[in-house]
Amino acid sequence: MTAGGTVLPSLLAALGDEHRRRLTALTSPVRFGEGEVIFREGTPATRCWLIGSGSVVLTTHVPGRGAVALETLHGGDVLGWSWLGARPVWQFAAHAAAATEAAEIDITALERMAGAEPEFGYVVTRALSGLLIARLQSTRARLLDLYANRREM
Repeated sequence: MTAGGTVLPSLLAALGDEHRRRLTALTSPVRFGEGEVIFREGTPATRCWLIGSGSVVLTTHVPGRGAVALETLHGGDVLGWSWLGARPVWQFAAHAAAATEAAEIDITALERMAGAEPEFGYVVTRALSGLLIARLQSTRARLLDLYANRREM
């Protein structure tokens, strides 16, 4: 299944045909050049992307260490969760590590559709929450590793 010329993430591919069709209708294709900043930590979070190809590095500022890479995302991953929060600001920064093609989800339309059609909202939220939990665990492991190595310095 494609969304604006990109492949839907594998876990979102588990959506039923109708829900998948409706979600892909809310996307448009985007491209990021190598090194391009996609968003900065602390700025308003207004978008979400389904990465089709390429790679994106998530970083955060760590006192005494500067910008630290937390994770590299690739085709099939979702980029941009912070819009889900009560105070939607980016929790990390992101830049394209290589030329990247993605499908950008129209968050305003997604929220409107989810509000008008609770079943659609529930199914999409469940699919996204599974991906979000996996991302949080990965980030947690990386931060634990960073702080453990700091003590060894």
